[in-house]
Formats: sequence, structure tokens, C-alpha cells
Amino acid sequence: MKFKVFFLTITIQKNKFSESEMLHERQINQAMNSVKERQSHYCSHL
Repeated sequence: MKFKVFFLTITIQKNKFSESEMLHERQINQAMNSVKERQSHYCSHL
């Protein structure tokens, strides 16, 4: 019984870590997209 609870706790922690990783990845992608938009806006004025 204790082993099952331990395994479940590890699984829950792993899922939370994955969610935070996904959020971090999404923030990186948004930042890169905004940089690309600024670059394209700047290049179109040249």
C-alpha cells in the first residue's frame, strides 16, 4: 500500500514538472515570436 502511494506521489510531481516545463517552453516561443515580428517590421522599413 505504501509503495502505491509513493508511486502516485512521484507521478503527480512528474506531471507538475511537465506542466511547468510546457509553460516555460510556451513563454520562450512567445518571446522568440515577438523578436521575429520586430525584426520583420524593422527589415520592411529598410
